Amino acid sequence: MREKLRTLVIFCEDRFRKECRHQLGKVECAKIVQEIPFQQEDFSPETWQEIAGLAPQVLFLELNRDAGVSLRLLKELHRNFPAVPILAVAESFDPNFLIEALRLGVKEILSRPLSFDALHQAYLRIYKLAYESIVREPASIFSFFSCKGGSGCTAIASNFAVSLTRLTKKKALVLDLDVELGEVADFFGMKNERFLVQEGPENTVLDSRLISRAIITHPKTGIDLLCFSDGLPRKARALAGEVRPLLGILQKEYDYIIVDASSSLNSLVVSALDSSHVIFLVSKCSLPALRNTQRVLHGFEGLGYSPERVRIVINRYLKGEGVSLKEVEKVLGFRVFWSIPNDYRSFIRSIQSGEPLTLQNPSIPVAKSFYDMSAEVLGIKIQQNPKSPGGGLRSGARRELKSYH
Repeated sequence: MREKLRTLVIFCEDRFRKECRHQLGKVECAKIVQEIPFQQEDFSPETWQEIAGLAPQVLFLELNRDAGVSLRLLKELHRNFPAVPILAVAESFDPNFLIEALRLGVKEILSRPLSFDALHQAYLRIYKLAYESIVREPASIFSFFSCKGGSGCTAIASNFAVSLTRLTKKKALVLDLDVELGEVADFFGMKNERFLVQEGPENTVLDSRLISRAIITHPKTGIDLLCFSDGLPRKARALAGEVRPLLGILQKEYDYIIVDASSSLNSLVVSALDSSHVIFLVSKCSLPALRNTQRVLHGFEGLGYSPERVRIVINRYLKGEGVSLKEVEKVLGFRVFWSIPNDYRSFIRSIQSGEPLTLQNPSIPVAKSFYDMSAEVLGIKIQQNPKSPGGGLRSGARRELKSYH
């Protein structure tokens, strides 16, 4: 499966947007992440911030008929994103304009109407520069398994993915393996109608085209979401043997894979856990949850998972009430890696708004806990920066990433 270049389309006329969508949809290594209109007025600070959040790899620009307006936009694009190649489309411009455009980061200027062959070749050239000289380390796989339904496993996996990518600026995919009640897309506020396992004839899930079609991208974070199945548990579990090679394919395309593995140790989930570098076991400070946690830990031991790979995460923890973390560790005979503070109302508001807590307000205690947890996993330090618009969290200059390969 070829890496897709994240493309931001800036258009002047709606007919170009439609033409661009049609032609780019046929380019194997291109993926549109956003389409932004531009006329005469400069972009607002909010628009520039939105573009930065999309982390585009290609800026695909329809040049305004007014050369001065086009040059002004190109200067701003080059100033804000000096390393991002620009592909421009124009009907005609004089040589002096073309020379200045090339100085401002424009790699190629394509003519109207758009030719698929010319567009495809331009993307292949950019792709070669961007990827063929880079050897990507296989992605680290972090799986989240719930000891009991209702433990908040999906919320934790989703917020961990956001905090992880915002701290590292690296590429991540969330794989939803809950084939009965998968809700990952809901936590990102996205409607998902694409699944790897569909109704109809039996097929493999290892077809690269099928994988590409099933992936959806969250526009604000750039995180890719992949749902294994929706309401077809028997058919999905019959494909458990393909989970490990599927993860192998995905590892070549991403830096991190976060697996929401539900709360059942079925063959499908075990296949994912077998491939995981770290397994986060999500529990709560209640006796029923802790009893289930004991059973799961015993099951993990039987599966040959070393204690070093398993991290216990206590959700909805309220210090001073109920069972303490020390008592939890005594009962389980296992160290608690992390505890997420109890903030039920914030989680409900997050779910209702369709936006992860870590994206809404990183400074509130429950959201900050996810950033601190991600930093602990990565082996980095987070510094406080009260003036930053994102809530004051940024990764420290000293970064010693832990290796899980």
